[in-house]
Amino acid sequence: MMKWIDAHSHWTDSRLDKLRIKWMTEALSKGLHFTLQGGVDPSDWKKQKLFQKDFPQNVGLCFGLHPYWVSAHNEFELNEALDFLSQEIHQALALGETGLDLRPPYEDSYSLQMDAFEAQLEIAAVAQKPVVFHIVRAFDEAIRVFDFWGVPPQKGMIHSFNGSWPQAEAYLKKGLKLSIGGPLLRLKNEKLRQAVKEIPISELLIETDLPDQPGDQWKSELNPPESLLSVAEEIAQLKKLTLAEVLHFTRQNFKTLFQVEI
Repeated sequence: MMKWIDAHSHWTDSRLDKLRIKWMTEALSKGLHFTLQGGVDPSDWKKQKLFQKDFPQNVGLCFGLHPYWVSAHNEFELNEALDFLSQEIHQALALGETGLDLRPPYEDSYSLQMDAFEAQLEIAAVAQKPVVFHIVRAFDEAIRVFDFWGVPPQKGMIHSFNGSWPQAEAYLKKGLKLSIGGPLLRLKNEKLRQAVKEIPISELLIETDLPDQPGDQWKSELNPPESLLSVAEEIAQLKKLTLAEVLHFTRQNFKTLFQVEI
């Protein structure tokens, strides 16, 4: 059986409360080897720890303050959460997801998002953790942050990369890996397909972002764990590799980035 690593998922999402154990058991039987969570807020970090107790060899913790959460809170609440993150981050493999989301209505909280982003970069650097980045409609702004502050020493990944090859190249020059998910499966997404052809396989990860971002095959449904295999198959076709090779390389890339022996 081919083993695969899901670089980004949200198994603690409440929409999965009645499906979580069933889905995870089935995914493990199909080859899921390890999955890294995406941190959202302090309550999510607690749920992650409980979930990991059920599957200690297969679940990695990732704690961060998502731009969505930041947008819904004030400066005082943000500072409290950042202090708590500083105390909790040592338990996680990575910090994230953090970054910028400038879609409506989140763009209205740009200033607070930026404060949260820069603070979490500092926490990651001090804690020596790689970072999971959420960058949506904010490529230029994120690059300016990286130019000014630098990328934390342990580097990180752009979760659900969905941009062009020039954007991918800019991230690669910062030492970041690019994680590819469901958007690659959308029939009209030629821009991302062209980018994936150019991105070296040594810099790619694969993810589901479940239960969100399903490909066209699961339109209007929750994104299932096995959708990752469809992403890997699409990458294999674009890069003229076998499915086994894509799963192998992305598994090794994950282990290298997050410094884990799994």
